[in-house]
Amino acid sequence: MSIAMTEARPGSAPQGVSVTFDTTFRGLTRLALKGILLSLVTFGIYRFWYVTDLRRFFWSRTTIDGSPAVYTGTGKELFLGFLVALVLLVPIYLGLFAISLAIPALAPASVAISFVSLFVLGQYALYRGRRYRAMRTLWRGIRLGQDGSALGYAARAAGWWLLVYLSFGLAFPFMRASQERYRINHTLVGTSRLTSEARGRSVLGPWLLLYLVGLGIPIGFGVALLVASDFSLPSDLMVPKPGGKAGETILNPAYAGTAIGRLANALFFAALICLPAAFMLIPYYRAREARAFAGAVRLGGVRLASTLRARAFYGPYIRYVLSLVGLMLVLGLGGVLLALAARQVNFSFIHWFIVLGYVIMAPLGAVLYVRLVRARLWAAVATSLTVLNSEDLSAILASARGAGSGLQEGLADALDVGGALQIGL
Repeated sequence: MSIAMTEARPGSAPQGVSVTFDTTFRGLTRLALKGILLSLVTFGIYRFWYVTDLRRFFWSRTTIDGSPAVYTGTGKELFLGFLVALVLLVPIYLGLFAISLAIPALAPASVAISFVSLFVLGQYALYRGRRYRAMRTLWRGIRLGQDGSALGYAARAAGWWLLVYLSFGLAFPFMRASQERYRINHTLVGTSRLTSEARGRSVLGPWLLLYLVGLGIPIGFGVALLVASDFSLPSDLMVPKPGGKAGETILNPAYAGTAIGRLANALFFAALICLPAAFMLIPYYRAREARAFAGAVRLGGVRLASTLRARAFYGPYIRYVLSLVGLMLVLGLGGVLLALAARQVNFSFIHWFIVLGYVIMAPLGAVLYVRLVRARLWAAVATSLTVLNSEDLSAILASARGAGSGLQEGLADALDVGGALQIGL
């Protein structure tokens, strides 16, 4: 695979090589279909080997300075780690349940206590999972690694999320930058250490755009509504819908034409429009964040530069949705043709057709997601990167550090906070 290189000229930017990825995805569809089908017939057990195959596929097709990465993890390690994690989680779940029984006063708060406990445990598991993937990654025979404290990372995450909550979400980009610095600053390449200069202000603009669209406008109308009602909303503002189902309500017609009525309607339509619009801005924010954080990474004199654009994140999702719609249209047309051929449509026919549609859609939809979303996002992030001062890569020395425990990612799998692939660093 060729590497695009920039020639060094006096006074020009430092020499760099582009990270490349084989975007033909040759063999990926077969790998994904096999993995998904075997995972279904083994009730999910094969998924650990499927995840391993996916990682080997993506690692081996990503090259830096002409050398591909190598993933050395095994499905057996992931499966055994998952089993060990389950054994450890059972006492935790039982302990949380026992506390709510032993201390009745805490029973109303048991859900919140469980949520916080499992959230912190999930952050701990995420860090250990990343450590496992790093220690199972080789480049030019040099093993990556990760030190630092998973417990410390979890505590930092809990503190940051509390601050995000207290700031109504405004602290989110600063939390993301802080977590990124901790992860990268504890990542090792042989005997060398990565560092990150990520700062929240570098992604504050994109986040504020998403924030203002999704929350700012609805909150503004909400505050205006409170001011118009002297901070005491009428108890009869919403009334049961005439002839509607239980629980259905409408705006009280008595408030039609009033300031309170107009603001209530404006708030409703703002929420109806702004929340989906904010959801559509998430890929834009993710792309800007990935570009800013990648550009903040250093390895001695080596540094990264990214040209990632938001359209690289929108394209895969658009293709995936259109493919699903097309697949459903084909299945629907097939159902119509079968019904015309049978000349009889009854409940039994519809029931079995729905079952057949699900059996076909579930694996094909999963395969399409891997190929159209995960693979293309991985390729977009990888191929947008340029390694500057790449000649310094030759100075990286391998360490005597071993691969470490193969059980570190099991907890993330057991808590369902892991993932087959993590896009980015």
